[in-house]
Amino acid sequence: MVGLGVAGSSVLSACGGGGGESAQGSGQKTKKKQQAQASTTTSPSVDKGKPIVEAAFLPPGFAFAFDLAESGDPAILVHLPDESWAAYSAVCTHAGCEVGYQLEAQRLGCPCHGSVFNPAQGGAVVQGPAKKPLKEIEVRTEGGNVVLA
Repeated sequence: MVGLGVAGSSVLSACGGGGGESAQGSGQKTKKKQQAQASTTTSPSVDKGKPIVEAAFLPPGFAFAFDLAESGDPAILVHLPDESWAAYSAVCTHAGCEVGYQLEAQRLGCPCHGSVFNPAQGGAVVQGPAKKPLKEIEVRTEGGNVVLA
């Protein structure tokens, strides 16, 4: 149960990202941000075809944060109440801030401008200013694990 608390804390605390950076300075700022996060994050980096989490570890209605190893981008896996799984890019489609899971509402929310997304409906926008849904990430269950497809 201690492990779930650690995973939950990385998921439930939504971190803001910098969506308004200039193209010229964004590379440096992103690199510094990634270096700073590397020492504080508990999110694993996952390659395609590799497990994200053991399915039994994450009860329905909870979420698990991870990073896409290929890009380094944050992502979030949600175990939906109907026992199915959904995963999305955790980058808000409005301004690029990192969304987090809102446990009580079972939604994904952006702390920067208040956008809310429904993980049970393909990452659809529930509340703006975002206009586009979150980018879906394909996952599957395999051998008791949820795997990045």
